[in-house]
Amino acid sequence: MILLAALVLLACPAAAWSSVSAEHAVDIGNLTTMRLRAPATFWVSGRAHEVSELPLERFRPLTEKQVNRGITKDDHWIRVRLSNTDRNQPKRWVLHHETSYLDEMSVYYADNGGAMKQLVLSDRKPFSERPLDYRTLAFSHATPADGYTDVFLRLRYVKADAMTLNVYLSRADLFYNQTRQEYLVYGGYYGLMTSLFIIAVIFSLIMRQSVYLYYAAFLASSMLMWALLNGLAFQYLWPDSVFWHNEGFHIVYLAVAITALQFSRLFLHTVRCCPRIDRLIRAAQWIMVGGILLRFAGFYAPVLYLSFASLALLVLLPLLGLVAYRHGMRYARWYALAWVFYGLGLLVSVFSAGSTLFDWGMAPLAYAQGCSVLEAAFLLVALGERLIGWDRDRLQALELASQDPLTGLGNRRAFKEAFDRMQEIARTNALPVFLILIDLDNFKEINDRHGHDAGDRILTRLGGMLVRLSRPQDVCIRYGGEEFAILLQAPGAEQAYQMAERIRREFAANPTDYEGSRIQHTLTAGIAMAAANGHRLKPDELVRQADAALYRAKNAGRNRTCLHE
Repeated sequence: MILLAALVLLACPAAAWSSVSAEHAVDIGNLTTMRLRAPATFWVSGRAHEVSELPLERFRPLTEKQVNRGITKDDHWIRVRLSNTDRNQPKRWVLHHETSYLDEMSVYYADNGGAMKQLVLSDRKPFSERPLDYRTLAFSHATPADGYTDVFLRLRYVKADAMTLNVYLSRADLFYNQTRQEYLVYGGYYGLMTSLFIIAVIFSLIMRQSVYLYYAAFLASSMLMWALLNGLAFQYLWPDSVFWHNEGFHIVYLAVAITALQFSRLFLHTVRCCPRIDRLIRAAQWIMVGGILLRFAGFYAPVLYLSFASLALLVLLPLLGLVAYRHGMRYARWYALAWVFYGLGLLVSVFSAGSTLFDWGMAPLAYAQGCSVLEAAFLLVALGERLIGWDRDRLQALELASQDPLTGLGNRRAFKEAFDRMQEIARTNALPVFLILIDLDNFKEINDRHGHDAGDRILTRLGGMLVRLSRPQDVCIRYGGEEFAILLQAPGAEQAYQMAERIRREFAANPTDYEGSRIQHTLTAGIAMAAANGHRLKPDELVRQADAALYRAKNAGRNRTCLHE
């Protein structure tokens, strides 16, 4: 049967070839690299034809407007004559299709009107069976010197998919040089994306937050998607797995959309900031999971359109970022910026591949792939700003927890931290640490006579006075109620005593005016040193000693300062 088919082919009338006349010839005498265009012609058929059956009069010039054919499984024929005007040397050239997912490219060719030859290139065979070690279907041949080669190409899908008629014709040596450069660029792309993936995984392990893990999952699925589209997954990852090369595209498309949406939910806290949108996202994710299951169950067309729609849906993510930004998530601006470029690239790629409205071929895919690096980098910046924001909020919360809300001074919780820090400094500069413990005199009577608001006014003024009369390195604290404390380093007790006295005199000399009343007030202070007889005191021991000095000053008549003996 095979022999009979071969004889039929070889016996095809030469008219089929002679009809490819000089007016359809492409001069390859000075060939570099080009896309097949008019004078090349094309024809579309809904059923299979032999070359001898082709209605040549129905072939039309192949122009830019006819490149994108939308989603189809029709046979697309291209015919062209390649004329070698070099009288001395044959010209070796390479024809290769633009996309990696074309199911079949059958090449019919003959030199100088001779016997017809046929080669069927298919991605439904192991990669090792390809005549050229290249990521898309490719064919090489040499046109004789001062001769010509007539070529018919039949492009087809076993199952409907996005068809483009972009076929590249290159001089063989240039093709191999361009291939090396092309693979070098791809290597840089996947190297950079892998680096970002590793960073995300490390962050997920260190931070123990699932948002980084889903970011890593999104990067991994994105790299896999582009490896499939570039044809590198079939060439390097699973060269013998025809199933994954042909059936994996739409599964991976859906995986990209699912992980992108899950990362977005966690990153933007959609459950809290926009619960209705969050419910819609979750519903969309479950539909996509269902699509993956349907693909494994053998359904094709519904999953094809669902996968395209899922990628197109991602163009709405910048709007989700803006919603989150309006809810106070400043880092969401980087998220929105990341998806503006990448989402637009994916949307244009989907419409360009799935319709006949555009004549861009697969060029938008290259744009989208380049933008995927920017998008991944911007998302990493957004994650970094989110982390910085969390740390800033944590420090602010700690600061608020250690701050007296009335006076703005540190509270009793801050006292312990300040004491430990000052003791560490004292070990290096050998200056002793002192505690000045301050208590307002007769403060209860002031509250009873003038009200608590007046008392708060006095406490606030005293807090400001402590900050103003102390040094930047000193630590002022509201220890509780009407008690205040100052931690400081000084060469000796006399300097600490002079500071306490300066504060005492200033406070007594400046009464507080409140609602027409002038409120006189005084304070009493006790001072203790944090080291005595070579022994460093603990914070509570230091407070007890300063409190004992304060008690002595109170018993001596108030409005005075006493040192612990």
